[in-house]
Amino acid sequence: MERWNSVLLGLLGLLLLGAGVVVLLAGFGVFGTAFADQAVLSPDTRSFAARHGWFWPAVGTAAGLLALGALGWLCVQLRTGRPRGLQITDDVVGGVHVGSAALTDAVADDLLQNPVVRAARVDLRGGPRRPVLQMAVEAEAGADARAVRSDVEGRVLPHAQRALGRPDLAAEVELGVYAAPPARVL
Repeated sequence: MERWNSVLLGLLGLLLLGAGVVVLLAGFGVFGTAFADQAVLSPDTRSFAARHGWFWPAVGTAAGLLALGALGWLCVQLRTGRPRGLQITDDVVGGVHVGSAALTDAVADDLLQNPVVRAARVDLRGGPRRPVLQMAVEAEAGADARAVRSDVEGRVLPHAQRALGRPDLAAEVELGVYAAPPARVL
């Protein structure tokens, strides 16, 4: 979804940029002085606006609402989708909050306990109600991908779920196994 959003936003931006450049070029007379001196609104539209005093305030209100909607949409886009952490307990005494960096570092360290895992990167995504651990695991050449996946599903994820008291904690795993280096020919 984020990829489509970015692509559509980029295409819309390029379209609007192109339209703006064409309008500026027309205004500077690049397409001829007749085109540059032409009125933006037709005579019928101008006379309609002159006869109805509400026309321009309505256009201004619609433009303002469109601008506010666009600003709200932009604010939503700026959210990263990364929670700052998870609330573990919430009782009379208070709550315990685990920061996302502490959680992701601990899970990455747990992944690295497997001797065939050479690198691990973990991110926390989603909201507080449905957190998701995104794990990128790089294994040594010749490692059994099924065994690494089994380790993640059978040891690492349940360990994180128990530590957080969140049996609903989900995970997405991207596993890369390095190929053996090519043989050297002498």
